[in-house]
Amino acid sequence: MPSPQTIVATEEVCERLKVMIRQESDYMIPDYLTPAWQAGLAAAEVSDPSTTDNNGDEPPSPSSSEPINVLWRDKICEWCYNLVDHYELARESVSVAMNIVDRYVSSHFITPKTYTIVAVTAIHIAIKLVSPWKLRMNHLLDLCAGKYTAGDIASMELVILNALSWRVHPPSAFDFCGELIDSSFTESTPDALNDLQDKARYLTELAVIDYFFVPCKPSSVALASILVALELTRNQVDPRDKDRFTSRVGQVGLDASDEEVIQCYTRLRVMYRNNTSEEEEEEPEVGGRGQGSPTGVGELANTPSKKRKRIQEDKEGRLITEHGEEIARFEPV
Repeated sequence: MPSPQTIVATEEVCERLKVMIRQESDYMIPDYLTPAWQAGLAAAEVSDPSTTDNNGDEPPSPSSSEPINVLWRDKICEWCYNLVDHYELARESVSVAMNIVDRYVSSHFITPKTYTIVAVTAIHIAIKLVSPWKLRMNHLLDLCAGKYTAGDIASMELVILNALSWRVHPPSAFDFCGELIDSSFTESTPDALNDLQDKARYLTELAVIDYFFVPCKPSSVALASILVALELTRNQVDPRDKDRFTSRVGQVGLDASDEEVIQCYTRLRVMYRNNTSEEEEEEPEVGGRGQGSPTGVGELANTPSKKRKRIQEDKEGRLITEHGEEIARFEPV
């Protein structure tokens, strides 16, 4: 018989999850890279150029501008992970930043130049919201190699906030994973729990990188990530915890048999297999908990350090830390 404290805690978790499920509807993103969607944005730009903000630049010409494509997003996402890993900031910042980027560009016809400053501004906003440690503006500007000023980023921040009605802190797949795992897996050993958490977190980060998951609900991605992680951990997790997890999923209105969850689960299984195969071939040295970063630039462990890394330029103009590590400056798409 559960104690009164346990019952209250369970009710609180379920209520938080239900609120998050309601909130995620405000942060959903269309499949904006389809030709039809991009054609609609281009047509809207031609009829009303004022609908597209390009940070003070001349409005883009739909006929002459390169169409937005998934490679732009891939480069932006990898750069964001490099940045947060280098400065030991919260990796969840990238998930929030990419949600901001995707939602903004899904409603604006933009050029490559505008796309880059949107991305830089988005990670700036996300770090302020999510990370316990902040990134100084001068460090961010250094990484942009002088392409933007503090004023440029401040102006674009206001544009983005207004365009998104100040909704810039979405419930992420990582958030859903945390609530579901912490409230369900209470009987398993610490090692088994850590392994499950790390694999689920790794899978949510893989989902951030892949455009396939952009239109998917974060709760679906989280549920699929936990299901794949459970499969990967095999018999380490206590069976009672699996039953509790199944019950919790039903209590909050989620469905593991939902078509979107199944599609996410199938995609994540393939991605995990492909990424771990590549890592085994490269034989990287991995320390601490978890798998290597999905971008190949660090570990999943996210313990903030009180000592920030100081950077300076070497004779060749590269950004070098005090320990001799190089971090790439921002390259436009």
